[in-house]
Amino acid sequence: IMMIKAKNFLLCMLLLSVLISPGCQILGPEENASGDLSAKQAAWSEWSGGTYSFVVFRGCFCVWGGAVWIQVVDREITAAFMTERNEPVPPEHLKELHTIENIFDMIQRAEREADEIEVEWTDEGYPSRVSIDWIEEAVDDELFLEISSVVPGIALID
Repeated sequence: IMMIKAKNFLLCMLLLSVLISPGCQILGPEENASGDLSAKQAAWSEWSGGTYSFVVFRGCFCVWGGAVWIQVVDREITAAFMTERNEPVPPEHLKELHTIENIFDMIQRAEREADEIEVEWTDEGYPSRVSIDWIEEAVDDELFLEISSVVPGIALID
């Protein structure tokens, strides 16, 4: 019952984000925005320089759901905290999280393979919201990411 409630909540949040987000793009598997994606990726790379921190809220049926603060140095995750519990992610689990560059790769893969993808972009070139439904008829494959508090060029933790 708890999983059904979580699923319904996630679906309502995704629907609400579609209704109030005019800057988003909804793509199916037959559509492709890779050219635009490459331009956004280049803008992001220039703006961030490969060292940055950000908060990602991950709505999914997965281990690392919820809000996580992530620090990236030279395009590698060097530190992460579960913000709701204020606990560090153990170093051995950092590889299970995603950099913004990894999220670009996920978007590119979803453009080819997912039944539906919705992306909202910032002026700096990174995605601020990503919603992916890999298989339309599947119940637990959806993924929702919300990226915020992006700070480029500074590593806060050694």
